[in-house]
Amino acid sequence: MNINFIKTFLVASETKNLSKTASLLNYSQSTVSGHIEKLENELGVTLFHRKKYGIELTNEGLTYVKYAQNIIDSNIEFEKEIKGLYHHSESLAVHMQESQFIYRYADKISKWLIDHPNVNITFKTAHSNFHLKEELSNFETDISLITDEYIINHSLNNIPISEDKLVLVTREPLSTFQLSDIERSTILFTEKGCSYREQMESILFKNNINPMQKIEFLGIESLLLHLKNFGGIALLPQFVVDQQLAENQLHLVPLDYEFTTLKTNLLYNAQTHKESVSSFIESVFSIEL
Repeated sequence: MNINFIKTFLVASETKNLSKTASLLNYSQSTVSGHIEKLENELGVTLFHRKKYGIELTNEGLTYVKYAQNIIDSNIEFEKEIKGLYHHSESLAVHMQESQFIYRYADKISKWLIDHPNVNITFKTAHSNFHLKEELSNFETDISLITDEYIINHSLNNIPISEDKLVLVTREPLSTFQLSDIERSTILFTEKGCSYREQMESILFKNNINPMQKIEFLGIESLLLHLKNFGGIALLPQFVVDQQLAENQLHLVPLDYEFTTLKTNLLYNAQTHKESVSSFIESVFSIEL
C-alpha cells in the first residue's frame, strides 16, 4: 500500500475538499482523485461520498481514519529508529532533582543535547533511596545525583559535586521569627523523599512543632509560584531562590537556626561502555574523568 495514498486520504478527510487537498499537498486535483480511488480499490470500500460542493467521509472512511493515522505514525517511528540505528544512537537515563535541573544545569544540558542529537535521553526525579543504587548497578540508570546520602558500592563511581546551604524563605519580610512561630504558619513542601523536605520534617519532629497548615506540591516550580503569589514558608536550597531574593520577590526568614548543608554526589557505574556517559558528566558537571 502506497504511503502517499494514505497521506492524501488523511488530508482530504480534514479538508473535505479535493481542490484544497491538492493545494496543501502541492498535487494536481486529478492526482488527489487518483490516490483516493486507488486506495479505495485496494481496500475494497468507498471512503468518500462525492457531493456537489465537496466530499464527505463514508462510515467506512470514518473508521479508516484512525487506522490510517496509526500507519503514518508507525512509519514515522520506523524511520526514526532506522536513522537512529544508522547513526549509532545511545540511550541515557539521568536522575536528578528538579531544582538542580532547572536552576543549575539546564543551560549546559541543552548545549550538550545540541551536540549529541543521536542520544535518546530520559530525565527522572532523583531522591535518595536504595533503588537508585540497584538501578545504577544494573545499568537501568546511567547517571544519578544523590543528595545528603553517601552510597558505598565498589562498582559505582561516587564524585562529590556540590554543597548547598538551606534557607527558610517567605513572601513578606519579617522582623522577627522563632521556631515556635511555625505553629501559626503555613509550611510548603515538595514531594516526599525530597532531601530538603526531609530536613524540614526532621526539624519539626525534633522540636515537637506542628505547623498550622502543610501544603505539598508536585515540584519546585509550583511551590515557588504559590510562595511568591500567596505566601507561606519553605525551606529550600539557596541557589534556587538567589534571584528571587535579589529581586525582593522573596525574603529570608530571620530565624537564628543553623540548617544542615546538603551535599550532592554524582554516581555512575564504572563498568559502563556508553560513550555518552563520560561526555555528559564532563560537559555538564565540569568533571574530568
